Amino acid sequence: METQNDSILMAVAISIVSSPGRRDLWREMRATEPGELYARIAAGEPPAVQAHVARQYAGTPLEAAKRIREMAERRDVRIVSMWDDSYPSLLREIYRPPLVLYVRGDPAFDRMIAIVGTRAADAGSASIARLISTELTAAGLCVVSGMAVGIDREAHMGALLQGRRTVGVLANGIDIRYPRRNADIYQAIIGTPGCGLVSEYPPGIIADRWTFVRRNRIISGLSHGVVVVKAGDKSGALITAGYAVEQNREVFACPGGSFNPDYAGCHRLIRNGAHLVSDTRDILAELGPVAGDLRTAPAASCVCALSADHAAAKADEATGRCDDTASLSDVERVVVGLVTSGSWEIDTLIRSSGFATDRVTEALIMLEMAGYIARDGTRIRLLQK
Repeated sequence: METQNDSILMAVAISIVSSPGRRDLWREMRATEPGELYARIAAGEPPAVQAHVARQYAGTPLEAAKRIREMAERRDVRIVSMWDDSYPSLLREIYRPPLVLYVRGDPAFDRMIAIVGTRAADAGSASIARLISTELTAAGLCVVSGMAVGIDREAHMGALLQGRRTVGVLANGIDIRYPRRNADIYQAIIGTPGCGLVSEYPPGIIADRWTFVRRNRIISGLSHGVVVVKAGDKSGALITAGYAVEQNREVFACPGGSFNPDYAGCHRLIRNGAHLVSDTRDILAELGPVAGDLRTAPAASCVCALSADHAAAKADEATGRCDDTASLSDVERVVVGLVTSGSWEIDTLIRSSGFATDRVTEALIMLEMAGYIARDGTRIRLLQK
């Protein structure tokens, strides 16, 4: 019988094993203790550590896991694995959830809702995000967001200023305060009861382009619903909304002016069936049993419209268009090569690529953000040749 300490060590080792999808870890983990599962992995081809982790923690997965656990203990980081009863129940339900979460603070993982949006928030959208957060947390919900500048920051602030619950999900190691502008809310979150920070990355791991995409599935996975306050057509917030749909979560969107491109993403979400938000009570009413009797709690009017000033730079909203495929991953290059011949149904494209569904899905998200491809319903077409 494994001790709790041994179980955590083995869980960390499994979480940093290279090529986890090929090893079918998720299929086996629910019925197998982490120690037994790691023994099976180690009995075959010697397992390697994922490259982004190996740069910080060299050695075999087990050796690296020992160093990670020591670092976590020194930095007051709690490690929660899929095998722990304290692992968030909603997150456990998603496709390939993180095997391990690194946690700071004292988060209570229940009755959670995400608020996300552009980094280029203006005064109007910032005040809307903060108001929605204030009113949702007053109704007893916990606001989840991604610790970025802009809408994320305002979502966290709306809760913190009232001493209410919020959880920040990081795209880097749990100990790294990024962006620096948010160092104040990082400290406030870990010092406020019921609030906390989570990451699937060990201490010291630097964010990369793909880690932000992966982070978004946790934001939606923790939550009963996702509220998109302001999002352009290529906003990363749309990735979170996309994950929410896949995870059978509610999606809410705030509308802007009819011809305002900074809200094009929100308008697309509404056309595709997201709940239009004109008042915080619209959100509480749709959540139903999650909000309980508090769904009729008094809430001030929240008219989601932009002020006339929407000249904030949008460079942070997208990864930018590339002029060649040299910087693309192997999956992204295969997808671009396929769609060069014409538009493809997404399911057919996935089958033809030769890669796992989750890898192709992530590649499609990144290529759409970078301006290589566009989605027309269930079809993908090339924008750039």
